[in-house]
Amino acid sequence: MRTAILIVALAISAVIGTIGAQWLGGPRGGLGPTILQTVDQIDAAIAILGVLAIASVLGLLTAKVTTAASGMFVLGFALFALAMRTQGVSEFIFSDGNTSSLMIEAVCLSVVILCSSVFIFQFSNPLKDVPLNQSGSWDAPFSLRTVGITLLISLAMLPVIWIIAVTPSKGQVIGSAVIGGIAVACLARMCMPHTQPILLFAAPTAIAAVGYAIATFLGISDTAFTQNTLSPLLFPLPIEYAAGSIMGISIGLSWGASLAEKVTPEIA
Repeated sequence: MRTAILIVALAISAVIGTIGAQWLGGPRGGLGPTILQTVDQIDAAIAILGVLAIASVLGLLTAKVTTAASGMFVLGFALFALAMRTQGVSEFIFSDGNTSSLMIEAVCLSVVILCSSVFIFQFSNPLKDVPLNQSGSWDAPFSLRTVGITLLISLAMLPVIWIIAVTPSKGQVIGSAVIGGIAVACLARMCMPHTQPILLFAAPTAIAAVGYAIATFLGISDTAFTQNTLSPLLFPLPIEYAAGSIMGISIGLSWGASLAEKVTPEIA
């Protein structure tokens, strides 16, 4: 039954993501590569918010019968379906895209994802394989220490993207973000074993802004793109960073469960 509910939720989220992509009309025809590089940015932003809102509800329903990580995977899958319909970095380059808009979009998207993560974790069961600390409770998810460690380990996304995303193809850039998310989740299991990963799902998308800043410093132009000298850190656009990292973290939290010091007692 749990598997069936997860499959149905994933199917519905994929449909929602595909429908939402239709509002991201690009200036050169087709679907734009980013929210801020569309014909009607307001419609695009509303569409993305609508997709995330519906996917969050689907994620919550899934989390109620499975885990919060599975619920977040449903959210990431909706963004994945949406990202697969949009144009990639080539459209961004040849439409004279601005990397400052990419940074803004990445940070804003991470804030919305954080709201979805809080919603799903707040109204579903916490992850049972997160061990309690010596005080018999979980560490505060938004303490200064937790925020700092989360941002630091999320930086692991960037070298993974750099190494794996050797071409700007959709499958490769999203796949690299998934692998980066898995790496971040495993690091979180080791560095923050007593913290529910509420903030973790949003942090890598915000860290994408750092990658865009590095890519800008190294130089961005249509010539660099055609000569294949463009920094791979620019290949995943914000929605692709978000989709891949959320799904990867959901997978990595499961794979990295053995890295926890001890298993949390069963929660009713």
